[in-house]
Amino acid sequence: MKNGAPLLAAIAALGSAAAAALHANPAIVGGLATIALLAIAVYAGALALALNAPSDLSEPREPCGPSGAPEPVVTRGGLFGRMWVAALGAFALAGVVPLVSLGRRPRRHGTAWTKGARLVTPEGRLLRPGDVAIGGIETVFPEGHVGSPLSATLLLRLQEGVVSLPPERAGWVQHGNVAYSKICTHAGCPVAIYRHASYQLYCPCHQSVFDVIFGARPVAGPATRPLPQLGLDLDDAGYLIARGDFADPVGPDEWWRTT
Repeated sequence: MKNGAPLLAAIAALGSAAAAALHANPAIVGGLATIALLAIAVYAGALALALNAPSDLSEPREPCGPSGAPEPVVTRGGLFGRMWVAALGAFALAGVVPLVSLGRRPRRHGTAWTKGARLVTPEGRLLRPGDVAIGGIETVFPEGHVGSPLSATLLLRLQEGVVSLPPERAGWVQHGNVAYSKICTHAGCPVAIYRHASYQLYCPCHQSVFDVIFGARPVAGPATRPLPQLGLDLDDAGYLIARGDFADPVGPDEWWRTT
């Protein structure tokens, strides 16, 4: 057990560093680091006990060979010293784990929205531009992915011509229909309240307010980023479809996000 402790510590520390680099569950990273430290503690305790061992652990060998020169003295202490260096190396590697985690940004995955995906209600009903009344709102999903959490979208119908978007998004509104992610960019709560008189969406969790006229930009509350917009188009049958996935990452900001 004593001789295998440094090897166990090194393996566990390597596993912890790899898990951190891959952004695995923090419990896995912490568990492996704990195993590494426990192995080092066990080995250190064994070495402390060995300090009280008798001096006859060092045994010189008889001279051999034609020259009669004695061979180097082989002691267990030398082996212990090398393994202690290995244990300290594993301990140092475990300390590098946080730096490995900070050095790589987690990947943001997209949603189920794809180019040409038709908008459907939670009941699976397809939608045309006139199906939602002016001033109305409907929760929609991509066809075949009803209930997908990250794909939940708010479809709002406004008077034509009132939405003010950047030139590159000019074609993203269809007959007054505009779509934004339902997931608040502050803490991920569902944005569930719409006041057509002021053209504002409200998040009930922390009272963030978004202006749907100007790209769902935040105008009050703790949110600092607009709700991601879903570009809309029409298929040959006149149903509303997506131009692709959301223009920006869905949900709250991560620690690494700077823009």
